[in-house]
Amino acid sequence: MGYVVPASTQDSTQRWDPLLARAEQAAAAALHELPEALIIVFDEELRFVLSAGQVLARATGSSFGTEGRPVAASFPGDLWRSMQPLFASAIDGETRSREIWTADQRHCLMVDAGPLRDGENDAEPGRAAGVAVVLDITARRRADALAAGTAPLEGESERAPIGTGLLDTDGRWLLVNRPLCDITGYTAEELLGTRFEGIVHPEDANNDAEQRARLLAGEIPAFRTEKRYFDAAGETVSAILSMSLVRDRGGAPLHYVAQLQDVSERKRLEQSVRELADHDPLTGLRNRRLFEHDLMLQVARSQRYGENAGLLVIELDGLAELTELHGEDAGEEMLGALARALSRRLRQTDLLARIAADRFAVLLPHIDLEGITVVADGLLRVIPAYSVDTGAAVLHPSVSVGSALIDRQTATGEQALAEASRAMQIARAARPSLPS
Repeated sequence: MGYVVPASTQDSTQRWDPLLARAEQAAAAALHELPEALIIVFDEELRFVLSAGQVLARATGSSFGTEGRPVAASFPGDLWRSMQPLFASAIDGETRSREIWTADQRHCLMVDAGPLRDGENDAEPGRAAGVAVVLDITARRRADALAAGTAPLEGESERAPIGTGLLDTDGRWLLVNRPLCDITGYTAEELLGTRFEGIVHPEDANNDAEQRARLLAGEIPAFRTEKRYFDAAGETVSAILSMSLVRDRGGAPLHYVAQLQDVSERKRLEQSVRELADHDPLTGLRNRRLFEHDLMLQVARSQRYGENAGLLVIELDGLAELTELHGEDAGEEMLGALARALSRRLRQTDLLARIAADRFAVLLPHIDLEGITVVADGLLRVIPAYSVDTGAAVLHPSVSVGSALIDRQTATGEQALAEASRAMQIARAARPSLPS
């Protein structure tokens, strides 16, 4: 670099310090070429001779003072450690430049430093000096990374497909990369100019309202949250959103940087794990663990609010004999037929579970003893209408049903389940044609 002071503009006789006159002229020449730059003229001890132009004080946490102040005092330590070799080389007569990211990775600065030369006699002895030009090139570097689809999401693998886009302060897409289009299913032309909220699931539209307000107020540099989106086909996509805000030199918001990572597959796997943990793999019904949790909650409501509920225990008669005669597949088909019969007969608010190999349970909220009897009798009528064709025979399910009332006097769910099981055994024993 090494900005040259035009000889025609030199008038050192009007200055008590020729170096200061040269500094002002050099700064004026540099600002003419780069009006958005910060210009620093410094002496051989790396102290300010002059600073001029605009500076990203918010970006660097810097403040610029008067002549004689150490340049190092105006920059954060980590930033100055990267800049200092450039300044030192300028005093030695070298010109060097470097791109430097701030520690928080929010701003990229281009620092260009070189010796301050006199246009008439560069070799003239005297006080050595240098001039540095500092430019904020963050937007340019983000745009480069965006176009290449390589902008990383903090805390995630850089190998993961990260959809990245720039949004104006009204939330409209200004620029999008290919991974973002892949995630949303929209083309860049379809997204550009539209509002970000247009693809957000309504239930998640404002789940980050507090974080966005803090980001806009400058209280946080960025935030991450999970949101659901609708892709171009109308399917729901789960994604991790990372949002940051780029500001101008005066601190006013310029645009948002939004990064999306599709986690839909992970969510599906998590749901599958939960289903396996809480549901019976054969019938898809609740398993005993989940049902006992539901039962515990119902007992607590009954004790506190006096809410009555019913509990049915239903056992498939002769499952062992059926399996022995017709095979395990026939037994599983019979259990599936019974599960379908129960599901179609019960209310949507009733909770149905398979709690043992041949045993089901039903929790009936908001019901009295008469209602429990009506439900049990109805099940006994409709269940035999279902059938399983083994090839050798057409079989119909037969069941035994026991019931219990859950009210304010019910101590525990285990007590209610034991009472309904005893009632089922009594009903089963009353049928002499079945093994007891």
